[in-house]
Amino acid sequence: MKRSFKLVTLFNIPIEINYTWFIILGLVIFTLARGYFPATNPELSAPAHWLMAIIAAILLFASLLAHELSHSIVANRNDLPIHGITLFVFGGVAHLEKEPPSPMVEFKMAIAGPAMSFSLAIIFFALTQMLYNLGVAPYILSITNYLFIINLVVGIFNLIPGFPLDGGRIFRAALWSFMKDLKKATGIASAFGRGFAFFLMAVGLLEIFAGAFISGIWLIFIGLFLQEAAEVSYRQVVMKKILTGVNVENLMTKSVVTVPANLTLNKLVDEYFFRFRYTSFPVVEDDTLLGLIMLHDVKGIERERWPQVTAREIMIPISGQLLINKKAEVTEALAKMANNGIGRLLVIEDSKLIGILSQRDVMRLFEFKTEIEEE
Repeated sequence: MKRSFKLVTLFNIPIEINYTWFIILGLVIFTLARGYFPATNPELSAPAHWLMAIIAAILLFASLLAHELSHSIVANRNDLPIHGITLFVFGGVAHLEKEPPSPMVEFKMAIAGPAMSFSLAIIFFALTQMLYNLGVAPYILSITNYLFIINLVVGIFNLIPGFPLDGGRIFRAALWSFMKDLKKATGIASAFGRGFAFFLMAVGLLEIFAGAFISGIWLIFIGLFLQEAAEVSYRQVVMKKILTGVNVENLMTKSVVTVPANLTLNKLVDEYFFRFRYTSFPVVEDDTLLGLIMLHDVKGIERERWPQVTAREIMIPISGQLLINKKAEVTEALAKMANNGIGRLLVIEDSKLIGILSQRDVMRLFEFKTEIEEE
């Protein structure tokens, strides 16, 4: 089940919002409505502060989206396909199909984000000054001034040399250029990122004990997010290095059990899910591959309807996001599985189903190779 939904497509890049994004949106709005805007505009009513907070929060996340889009546009110009951008609890993530081919490309991609944030800070600063000279209402000035401050802070924060922040990517590019080893460079930059994350969490705890509860919670949240992001990013680089050159046909399950499209759900459960204990099956009709049916989808149908509903009616229809060629690299398959939100792919050759590949198959090989290399 996917944890995000598509919002819009910009510059041919799908923009998705992770459900955790709404947590931070609410926290930003609450912080602005109960703290920042009452301090800058005490003469206004509470409803006015909440309205200002909502407008400022939306413009803040638009600024963060522009930050991520700048990374993606530079990546596309350097022949690095972007599958999409997902807005998470803090900022966003551009989904690269592969790692940058050189330290210089990494540097150009990384610097694009802070450059955008600083540009937005300059724009909002100039706008604030212009509106002030025109005698515009103070509540509008408070919003534009907040956006100037927050974009400046985002730009500076992202230049901290801790991976996966932009500054950490710039640091990794420098290490990569010097050491000629992406894995080692990522390891060092990630260690800086984790160290900075622990520092933020420690400062956050001190803030809470000092009575600054909201700012302390913010720092702890950001620290936890950075720590997890640093560890995940390093594992991804290690995984790609280990799995590069391994083809799908080397890992796929070749003995694929298929189910007929007109099979009812009660028979599907009794004769296939209980018997073979798989969590999904390809659906076929006259040797033609139609789609994939998941146990999760069957459980979503009321049990009394199982004798009337067929596999065809609730299957996931076949599409490019479900298929992969046997000669494709496993790293490409992993990226595709992450995008389709299903965790498996149907392997084809000459339009015929010849196997199935799951994330579990890939992780078993990764864990085995990791243990061998450590020994």
